Amino acid sequence: LSRLNSTIKEVTELYNSYRYPEVIQAIEKFLVEDVSKTYIKIIRERSDEVYDVLNEIRISTLKLLAAVIPFMTEKIWQELREKKIVKEESVHLSNWPKIEEKKIDKKLEQEFWYVLRIIEMGLAERDKIHIGLRWPLARAIIGHYKKLEKELEKIILSQLNVKKIIWKISKETKVEYDTKLTPELEAEGYAREMSRQVQAFRKKLGLRKESEIELFIFSDEELKKIIEKWKGFIMKRTNSKRLEFLSKNVT
Repeated sequence: LSRLNSTIKEVTELYNSYRYPEVIQAIEKFLVEDVSKTYIKIIRERSDEVYDVLNEIRISTLKLLAAVIPFMTEKIWQELREKKIVKEESVHLSNWPKIEEKKIDKKLEQEFWYVLRIIEMGLAERDKIHIGLRWPLARAIIGHYKKLEKELEKIILSQLNVKKIIWKISKETKVEYDTKLTPELEAEGYAREMSRQVQAFRKKLGLRKESEIELFIFSDEELKKIIEKWKGFIMKRTNSKRLEFLSKNVT
C-alpha cells in the first residue's frame, strides 16, 4: 500500500500542475511495474488472502484514470456496481482517492527496489546455468552491501525458488547458486512440473479454479517413489480431491 499511496500523491500533484501526459506515465508505471510484474507474482499463491488490497488498488486506479479515460472507467465502474463492489452511482461522483501519508514508507520502497534487483539478477543467473525456475535449489549466495530483513528475504527465497540464502557483504550486487540437486530437491522439482502440466490441462479443458478433479497419473515405480511424499502438494496445487498413481509398462 506504500506504493499505491505514493502513486496517488504523485498523480494528484501532476493533475494539479496540469501535467496530464505525466499522469498517464505515472499510473502506467504503477500498474505495469509495481502491480503486474511485481506484486501479482509475489501474491499469486495467496491472492484470495489479499483480495481487499487488490480491490483497493483497482478502485483507486479507476478513480485516478477517470479524468483521462472517462467512458472506459465508467463502464468498469458500473460492472463493479452491479456486483455490489462499489456503491457510488458513477466513478465521476465518487471521492478522489485519499492519500494516507502514514502508509507511505520510502525506506521500504527503496529496500524493495533492491529486492527486485536481486530477483532480476537471480533469474538471469538461472537462465545462464540452464536450470528452470520450477526446480528448487539448495542455496543462493547473494553479494550485497548489507543483509536484508527477514520478510524481504522470504520474498527472494520464494521468487528464486531456493531453500536458503547466504549473504556476502559486497559493494557489487551479485547472485550465484549452489546447483547440486539432492533427491529431495529433485522430487520437489518433479512435483512442481507435474502440477504445472496438470494446471495447463485444466485450463485447456476450461475448468474453473474452484472445480475439483480426480487425478490419475501414469508412471513407473521409480517416479512414483520419487514424488510420493509430494502427493498432498500436487493435490492442493491442482485442486484434486483424489490422486492415484497408475502403473505403466516400460519398454
